[in-house]
Amino acid sequence: MIKHNTLLAVALCSAMMALPSGAAEPLGSSWTHVTKLPDFFTGNWQSRASFLDHPSKVPFTDQAKAYVAKYKAIEDIPFAGPNCKTPGMPIIQRLGSPLKFFYEPGMIAIYIENSSMTRFIKLNGKHSARPNPTFLGESIGHFEGNTLVVDTIGFDDILLQYGDLPGQGTGPFVLPPEAIFGPHGPNLRMVERIRLVDPDTLEDKLTIYDDTVWKQPYVGDPVQIFKRSRGEDGWPHEWVCNTAETLIFDPNQGKTIQEDPAEVLKRHEKNDKH
Repeated sequence: MIKHNTLLAVALCSAMMALPSGAAEPLGSSWTHVTKLPDFFTGNWQSRASFLDHPSKVPFTDQAKAYVAKYKAIEDIPFAGPNCKTPGMPIIQRLGSPLKFFYEPGMIAIYIENSSMTRFIKLNGKHSARPNPTFLGESIGHFEGNTLVVDTIGFDDILLQYGDLPGQGTGPFVLPPEAIFGPHGPNLRMVERIRLVDPDTLEDKLTIYDDTVWKQPYVGDPVQIFKRSRGEDGWPHEWVCNTAETLIFDPNQGKTIQEDPAEVLKRHEKNDKH
């Protein structure tokens, strides 16, 4: 294997040295490429698919099976926990709020209206030797024709969906109780293939690699589809996160309920006195 990799590296190096001095720069390397790039940049993109995946058909590892067997369903909203903690990728980009793409040479940025977060994709570069873990990860992208391929690693404690527990129902504004979420491994990697299906339809095919959870790469299902909004509807807006203190999970009813704001205020006043 070492000999094979060495020969491959030598072949690639020789091929690069053989390129003519006037060889074209990779797409996304200069301002002149703006007219050559797919138009991701006009207006906003609104998600039209569920922010959760369908049940995984990829076999779990023994480690993941043991975790799932002991799993207790979550009843909470994903993006308004303590201090408005974000769920991270990929859910944060799929929650239904608009995305807005921006470009400068060597970078594409995606403003995610949900939580007012901005994701930065370095074009035609390499991953850091030791990326700093973040909720959005470290993203490196390049174009294959009109498809933007984005390779992301370096994740913090994100809300990673393993699969589903069928038949347990769903509820509004809460994580469906059949969804299974769990920890990820140190080598979690997400690869997206983003392209225009037509002028107003954007497709994002996601593949997740984590050998602590799945025995094979997991392909997101359904494929995420976004529709373009133009004009005034295509202008990005600010998101103000709310910790939703009037929403609580009532174990007696087995669901999330809306508390009376006056009662929440009384509880806070009581706590302040103590």
